[in-house]
Amino acid sequence: MQPVAALVDEGLVDQERIALTGYSYGGYLTCWLSTRTDLFAAVVPGGVLVDLTSMAGTSEEGHLIADHEIGDPERMTELSPLSHADAVRAPTLILHGGADDTCPVGQAEQWFHALRTRDVPAQLVVYPGSSHLFLLDGRPSHREDHSRRLVEWVTTHTNR
Repeated sequence: MQPVAALVDEGLVDQERIALTGYSYGGYLTCWLSTRTDLFAAVVPGGVLVDLTSMAGTSEEGHLIADHEIGDPERMTELSPLSHADAVRAPTLILHGGADDTCPVGQAEQWFHALRTRDVPAQLVVYPGSSHLFLLDGRPSHREDHSRRLVEWVTTHTNR
């Protein structure tokens, strides 16, 4: 967040109009950062990972993260955005493939539920039959819809 703060301090960025988006690991970081600051006017994560514990048991690669990268169950909980969802304030649009085996759709559903139950403006869009890589090789209609929704969400929530 230091580079963003520097841009704001230098007057190069309007602090009221900052949006955050990311996909896959970027989706994880987008969710994580939205729990750490209320700086963002709009957030759009995709292909998300929000609960490392459930990911370990449901993802095709989750056991690798659990066993080889993190290990300690308490650390997995601490590093999970879901554990910090109380801090999220930014309107959030979650975009996810319905047939994502890398980051199963349950991750997106958990995040959506956590935000909605805390009265955070949130929408969840699941693209039926789409894999984790649908942005690269999925149906053109899904890719177009993803791009359109992302732009609309950011534009709507940053035009103040």
